[in-house]
Amino acid sequence: MRIGLVLLIAFLSFSMGAQQPLITFGAAHPARISVGAPTQVHASDGTYDKFVLIRWEAPEKATRYRVFRATSPAGASLKELTTTWQNSTWFCDYSAEKGRDYYYAVMASDGQQSSPLSTFDKGFLRKDEKVAFDETLTAVEQERYAAPKIVFALVEQVSTRDLAYRPGDTALLEINLRNVFDEPTLRTELRIYLSTDAVWHFTDPILLSKTYSSLPAYARAELKEKCLLPASLLPGEYYLIVVATPEGDILNAKTGSLKIRLVD
Repeated sequence: MRIGLVLLIAFLSFSMGAQQPLITFGAAHPARISVGAPTQVHASDGTYDKFVLIRWEAPEKATRYRVFRATSPAGASLKELTTTWQNSTWFCDYSAEKGRDYYYAVMASDGQQSSPLSTFDKGFLRKDEKVAFDETLTAVEQERYAAPKIVFALVEQVSTRDLAYRPGDTALLEINLRNVFDEPTLRTELRIYLSTDAVWHFTDPILLSKTYSSLPAYARAELKEKCLLPASLLPGEYYLIVVATPEGDILNAKTGSLKIRLVD
């Protein structure tokens, strides 16, 4: 009798256990998101007549990005503009049409997990001066005048042969700058900072500072720079952040980053 009772309990336990799903979905076991969404997404408001320039700030741990475009701030008709993950924190939308407003959002990744989509920001091409505007519409009135045009060099790519260094080593970087504008850039100041994450902070130690003359319209520049890594660094992961600023205008700086590893 006792043996039969034990077998019955075992059978019931097995049957109840078999009803439980092997994989659960929903909020009970949410996936851990290691990368936050990009912040300060800004799409140009009529600044340029050939493209909309989208820029954003990199979240911690992010190394690559995808750019999306919608026809409303709610994300209607969402379309991806990038064909693959890209390293730079900017993108030019050459497919935008004049007279239409677009809403842009960006997704980040650390190479393993992707972030949620950022908030949307509206952008549009420079509008035809001959188009009639309704002076009674405040929102339209504010968009009559495009934002002042700023021509500057953008950091397109940062790379290095070796991703592992020792404290006190010299890192040789290859930095690609690009002028997407139809006129030469201003004098560009290039700075390289060391950070513990992919986000550039004013308090990050600076490793190198150089100034370059103007970059011709639509030109690319491939720079090779050396920077000495502090001998006092502890082993671990760090980021070399490249900041290009037009005429030292820090507010319009855009960055590129490269993750390296320091070993004993």
